[in-house]
Amino acid sequence: MPRDDLENVLDPNPSQLALLTATERLVARHGLQGASSRAIVREAGHRNHSAVTYHFGSRETMLDALYHWRSKPIEAHRSHLVAELVAEGREQDPEALVRAYVVPLVTAVEGLRPSAWARYTQAVLQHRPLVFMDWVRRDVKRYEGVDVPVVGTLDLLDRMRAVTCDGVEPVAALRVAMVSRAVVAAVAAWEADDERGDLDVPPLDVLADQLVRSATGMLAA
Repeated sequence: MPRDDLENVLDPNPSQLALLTATERLVARHGLQGASSRAIVREAGHRNHSAVTYHFGSRETMLDALYHWRSKPIEAHRSHLVAELVAEGREQDPEALVRAYVVPLVTAVEGLRPSAWARYTQAVLQHRPLVFMDWVRRDVKRYEGVDVPVVGTLDLLDRMRAVTCDGVEPVAALRVAMVSRAVVAAVAAWEADDERGDLDVPPLDVLADQLVRSATGMLAA
């Protein structure tokens, strides 16, 4: 994706915003297969059947734009937390690393409430390899001249790989992938409960604390 195209959608106009949020909702509820261009246009309330092409060029470009738009604040938060723990000499502390992964996601979901982002992420991960990190790193190369908001997260996951399973690959990568997927799945389930108005849905700060505890156990086991 050229830099100019990306910059045009990081601050989406109302028409682009309607399409992006419609895409997020449809993928969260029905998966990528349930989010055709026609379905997205209908969900967004657009009258122009070519709205996706007009505003983004293609459905694939719009999916890229959605990822960049939603991930940018999460990436910035994670990078800040990693910088803090490195400055404090805790870059090999499993709990600190897990917290740096969990808290930005939960914070974003709280800010978006009602959120569909964790369910969207989970749906997309279903189309990626189980151990997805190296696949993502290769995929990033198709963005020309763009500061992709995933580099800091990949760095964090690499730090987690270094402290689990004695850093022995490929099991360390598998363990980190399992931790990441478990966190996303739990937050996605919380989103679904929250959207339904489930009276038993736990507060997000409680969920975050339990996720940090359980994911740290997985990483350190």
